[in-house]
Amino acid sequence: MVTLIGAAGIYAFERELPNGTGGINDYGTALWWTAMLMSTIASDYFPKTPQGRVLCFLLALCAIALGGYLTATLATFFVRQDAESDRAEIAATPSIQALPTEITALPTEVQACLTKRFRPVNC
Repeated sequence: MVTLIGAAGIYAFERELPNGTGGINDYGTALWWTAMLMSTIASDYFPKTPQGRVLCFLLALCAIALGGYLTATLATFFVRQDAESDRAEIAATPSIQALPTEITALPTEVQACLTKRFRPVNC
């Protein structure tokens, strides 16, 4: 939907440019340009009008947001599959369970490093 509306907008803004300046002269070209922009592949054409440049920026932001949303949705699907499985551990459970022990030992290790005259390699 965004691609179709974006193509109509860029066509409306860029079609009035004189021939030879690289304007988008038909809706098919506008649709191709918008699809390439939305897939973040880009194209050979850069909008010349101020309105076209603003629309290009907004379409690029929309493409990034949609890409992030789709990535997060896919990641949530896989994490949920892992959490619902009886055989699989929930992601990072062993690390989380070991964390209180490590935090408790941290002040002792720091104090030992600070009180030694020659610092060992692991401090």
